[in-house]
Order: sequence, then structure tokens, then C-alpha cells
Amino acid sequence: MTNYSREEMDELIAQFLSGNATAAEQQQLEDWIEASAANRLHFLELRETWLATARSGNYDALSAWQEMRTQLSPRPVWYAGWKKAIRIAASFILPFILGGSAMFAWVHKGTPGANDGMVTITSPKGATTRIELSDGTEVWLNAGSKLQYAHSYNGLRREVKLEGEAYFKVQTNPQKPFTVKAADLRILALGTSFNVKAYPEDKTVVTTLIDGEVKIDGSATSKPFNMMLRPHDHVVYQKPVTDNEKQLPAAAPGKSSAATPVATKAVDNTEIYTAWKDGNWIVDAQPLSEMAITMERKFNVQVIFQDEELKAYKFSGTFRQETLEQVLNILKLTAPLKYSIDKGTVTVSVDHLLKEKYANALKAGK
Repeated sequence: MTNYSREEMDELIAQFLSGNATAAEQQQLEDWIEASAANRLHFLELRETWLATARSGNYDALSAWQEMRTQLSPRPVWYAGWKKAIRIAASFILPFILGGSAMFAWVHKGTPGANDGMVTITSPKGATTRIELSDGTEVWLNAGSKLQYAHSYNGLRREVKLEGEAYFKVQTNPQKPFTVKAADLRILALGTSFNVKAYPEDKTVVTTLIDGEVKIDGSATSKPFNMMLRPHDHVVYQKPVTDNEKQLPAAAPGKSSAATPVATKAVDNTEIYTAWKDGNWIVDAQPLSEMAITMERKFNVQVIFQDEELKAYKFSGTFRQETLEQVLNILKLTAPLKYSIDKGTVTVSVDHLLKEKYANALKAGK
């Protein structure tokens, strides 16, 4: 194996953690980590610093790194090459995969007169879809989503029904507000860009306004409400729970009212919620249990956990396009997991040897 200087490896690790490592560089790093316990410890220390910054929400990553250095035994100042990368380490960034950027849809046109001749556009799992409606409104459908509208769309009204996730860039028409029906909500907009996530199996409907103005009409809900959104508002509506779910707390970010099952907050970076339409996936301290749901949709697979403890591991980062297997190999650098892929099923379990290596390496560094 080629001998690399500490400075060269620090630069390579920085490239990896900032999401800029090529596939060849990633393989080079993996080989270097596996070459010795000391190399693994070095990588883990840097990774822990980066992750700690993301978990704390502290965007002064350089200060966090300085604090980490004070806890380590004296070593040469080998982190000089990290300064630029650490400054952009507000979140832990990894290359990731979304299974290609192909746009694909199934379109079904109903018979005119039956249900007003509904048009159904389906974006299957493993694909995303972009369409343009007759009024010029652009719609991106995420994997496993369905959009329906009448043949008479843009006649008397502009109305669509969504099951799944979609990003809308609405063509302006003050006389005809654009309406999205999602679960028991109606979301009305004029010239606006916004994202709606409303998968039938999810417990929430999430609306993120990018620009323009949106009104959420919740008059048909069990606790009626209406609200206007401003740009960068992020609203989470909790669907009514079933009897089996009543014992579980309904958590949602931001400020909520006891009278309505709604929480709202302003977000600086709306791209977290819209990056999927461009083939990226931004994760913000999300547990693997939630990531698995997205992975199932993105890659058209079923994810099975053999060990519950893996579900609690959290990740933050910008994930970019590669293959499913490459994703899982990357995740192995941050969690002690092993996996198998067979006929569309991904089975993940704890790699006890890897878990012990991580634990021993971190103990040795204290």
C-alpha cells in the first residue's frame, strides 16, 4: 500500500467529509482506514468532531474542532489542511446516491365524464418525475408519488390532488388560485414555489414555502384552522391518530398551538426540503429508521433491520448520486453495520467486530 503523509490523509479526509471525494479517493480512504488501528482512530476522532458540530447545531465548527483537540493527547499540529473544510462543516456531508437522475412517470387518463375525466400521473419508487401542466405550472414528483387532476384543469379552476411528495413552481394567475389537495388539507397558491410532502403512510403533511404566498385551508380537519405562509415557513400538520397510535406522542418542530395539530417554524435553508428534485438528499440529524423509509422509495427496495439499535444512529449530510451498495459502504464508515442485498431486500444488522473496533479506537484516543 502506498505510504501517505499525515497531511495528505488529512486533506483526503477533509475531502470526504465535505462531500467532494471522488470514488477513487473514497476507496483510497477506506483502504487507509483498514490498514491500522491508528489510522482508524485518527479518522474516528475527526469524524466525531464533525458529527458533534452537526448534532449541537453549532455552526462555529472551527471552535468545536479546537475544543476536541484539547481533549486529545499531545500530537503534532496536523490539522492545518482542515481549516477550510472545518469552516464549512456546519453539517456532516457525505457523497450519496439517489439511483440516477432519470425522470419517469406512468400516465393514466380516465374517460371524460367519469369523475370529470381524471388524469393520474404516477412516479414509481426509484424514480422522480417532472411534468408541466397546461397553464405552465411545473411539478416535480418524488419517488412513490401520485398526482391527479381533471381534464378540465385550468378551465374554471386549477386543482390537483397529491399523494406523496411534490415540488410546485406555480404559474401566476390571480383569478385562479392553484390548489393542492393533500390528505384533509387544501393548499392554495398564486405565483409561488413550494414543497408538499404528504405520503399516505406518513403521520404528517409537511409544507415548505420557498417564495411567494401560500394559504393552508384546514377547515375540513377535526380541529379546523387557516394560516398564511411567508417565504421560508415550514409547516407540519399532524394527521389524526388512530386508537393504536394515541399512546405515542405527536412530535413536530417549531411552535404549535394546543387548538390545532400544526407546528410552524422559519427555516434558513429550504433546500433541505427540496434538494430531492435535483437528485440530492440533504439529511439533518435524521435517524437511520427514517432514512430507511426514504431509501426504500429512492431505490425501490425493502429495508429490514435485524438489530433495533441501528435505527437510532443519526446522520447529517448532503448525499449525492451513486449506487445503493456504495451508499451502504459509506454508512459503514459512520455506523457499525453490515448488510446484504437480495432480490430487492436490504437486510442490515450490527457488525459487532466493527462496533468493537470503533469503541476501542475511541477509548484509545481518550
